[in-house]
Amino acid sequence: MKRTMFAAALLALAARTLCAQTPAAPYAQHLVDTTLAAHPELTVLALHVTPPNFPDNIIIASNIGRIGKPADADDLAVLMSGKPRVESTKTGDMSVEVVMHDALGRPIGVIGSTFRAPVGADRERLMRESQRVHDELAAGIPSLAALFGNAK
Repeated sequence: MKRTMFAAALLALAARTLCAQTPAAPYAQHLVDTTLAAHPELTVLALHVTPPNFPDNIIIASNIGRIGKPADADDLAVLMSGKPRVESTKTGDMSVEVVMHDALGRPIGVIGSTFRAPVGADRERLMRESQRVHDELAAGIPSLAALFGNAK
């Protein structure tokens, strides 16, 4: 019992430390918020990047919290391969992850998005919609560093 309580306390301390060290990304969060408002078909939007002078690829902005959460192997595989990943969620929606680019086309991270997908939804249509969301986001990102600036 003491080990379990100690382990829980240690994990809580590690989580607080990580969150305290996570760089703030107000412009990135602004982009997430405005993109979600413009696309009611989106239920989740998360931006995964490696902040400047930071060791890990993490979530820097999302509508589901988890800010500072390290990218998982699937996120990193999308970034390294450049190939999108599409899968059904437990609720039947479609989760799409694509490489995120800045306005100059430089890869800077991964966009994780979940779309409402009625039964029998066209996977190709969802990929096109995901690409449209990507392009809108990219147009508003002059650079990786800009994501950590103030909302415009």
